Order: sequence, then structure tokens, then C-alpha cells
Amino acid sequence: MNKKSFWKGFAVGGLLFILLISAISYNFIVQPDVSLNQLKVSDLNGNKVNLTEFIGKPLVINYWATWCAPCIKEFPYFEELKKQAGENVNFIMISDESVEKINKFSMSKPYTFKYLKSEKDLEEYGIIARPTTYFYNSKGNLITKYTSNLDVSKLTELIEMIK
Repeated sequence: MNKKSFWKGFAVGGLLFILLISAISYNFIVQPDVSLNQLKVSDLNGNKVNLTEFIGKPLVINYWATWCAPCIKEFPYFEELKKQAGENVNFIMISDESVEKINKFSMSKPYTFKYLKSEKDLEEYGIIARPTTYFYNSKGNLITKYTSNLDVSKLTELIEMIK
């Protein structure tokens, strides 16, 4: 093989790699904008909840699952910041799993979040990666979103953006 063929193959391979990474990022990391009135959720007793009820305070919504180890790993950080924020920021955890699974999890952990069940699969909203967290300001406008697990410093930084 001559050097010219090698470099052509290398360039084509590099371009294909970049396209593949872009496609994966778009499909698995970039999350859609989801407005509060778009989500159909209920509490763990089956009562419908309108998320626009939470307008008036900054709102953090975390999309999670009981099977998601990174989701569970970040819960203590959410709890810590929830305690620091007090009543100034709402924290809601939404899963599309069964009420029984969510309830069992919530009863076994010391967290004080509001747990809600999505009436649709989260994928129907375009939320395909977990954990995914959306940050809304007090007017209910989506300010930013974050896919992947958060630590205290990153979570603090993102919450400051919505205050």
C-alpha cells in the first residue's frame, strides 16, 4: 500500500468516525425541549398532576429509573441541594416505571423528593437517556438540560442558572 492510499483511507475513516459520534450524540445525548404542559404525569396515588402548578419557583425535573445506577448515584446530591434550597426550588423525580417500583424505591430511601410517574414512556417525549435533568426558571421556561449523572458542584452551578 502506498502512502497516498493510506492517507485517503485514514481521512475517510476519520470522517466516518466523526459522523458516527455526531449521530450517537444527537440520538442519545441531545435531549428535546419539553414544556411543562406537555408532560402527562400522576402522583403515586394515581392523581393527575399538572406540572405548571410548580411555576412560581425554579424547578428541577430529573428523569430516572430504578434500574439506572447513575441515576441512583446522583440522588444524594439532589437531596443535599434540596435541603440547601429549602422551599425556594422544587425538585421532582419522574420515572415511567410502574407505580409499584417507584413506590418501593421511594419507601426504601430517605429522599424527600416529589416522585411522579409519567403516563407515557419517556421515549415518547424524546427522553431516551437516563439520568436526564431539566432546569426550569420560576416562569416555567426551560433554561438548560443535562444528560449524564451530576455531582454536587455541577448541580449547584445549574441550579444557580435558574434562580
